[in-house]
Amino acid sequence: MHINLINQKITDLWNKQFGNSDQVYAPLFYGDFKHNGILFVGCNPSFSKKGFSNFLRDTEYKNINPETFFVWKNVLSDPKNISTCVAIDRLAFDGYDGYFKGLRMIAEKIKLPWNHVDIFLYRQTSQAQFLPLVISGKKLNEFGRDQMELFKEVLIEAHPKVIVIINAFASELVREYFKNDLSFDSTHGFHNLTLSTGIKVPIFFSSMLTGQRALDRWSYERLIWHIQQAINKTT
Repeated sequence: MHINLINQKITDLWNKQFGNSDQVYAPLFYGDFKHNGILFVGCNPSFSKKGFSNFLRDTEYKNINPETFFVWKNVLSDPKNISTCVAIDRLAFDGYDGYFKGLRMIAEKIKLPWNHVDIFLYRQTSQAQFLPLVISGKKLNEFGRDQMELFKEVLIEAHPKVIVIINAFASELVREYFKNDLSFDSTHGFHNLTLSTGIKVPIFFSSMLTGQRALDRWSYERLIWHIQQAINKTT
């Protein structure tokens, strides 16, 4: 599936859920993926005006006010704005150390390209405030399930060599939602996720790599070692 079709489905979902609202931010959109690399998966994109301002400071987007630009109604007003959203989010990969530094370091050690995606596409820094939008009771609601189905398509489009879930809640959710597609390799000590294409991909369930609840140094080093073993096995 072409990435433009995925982005159109994302647009359609936001229109269905929020209409032409100026009370929510635009969702996370995707550019082309670097195939055969590490796919890091988070829960949902955060939104920090300070963070955006810092890594956009010396770029062509330095005059953009993120709090205004990312308003869904504004992004929806011009299809070109989606490409700008993608470009700005990609700059975050290289310029925002608060979250992405640990990901870059793993990819550099293993010498593979990397991508980052989120299961849910709603921009909200507080996970506690975000979760009620996608969960009713203890189960995903329709909005949550729709995003999970899009996530399945993203997994195929990204064509990863290995998947690393870097959020505790996201790890629990994927283990439950994909339980019929997961198998544990007891010889090598990691799970495999069978995609709808029939391809098996090593997958690791972890918590955040940076921040207050990040993995300790030793667990981080073991994760790198384990990812390398999985890649060696599948190469």
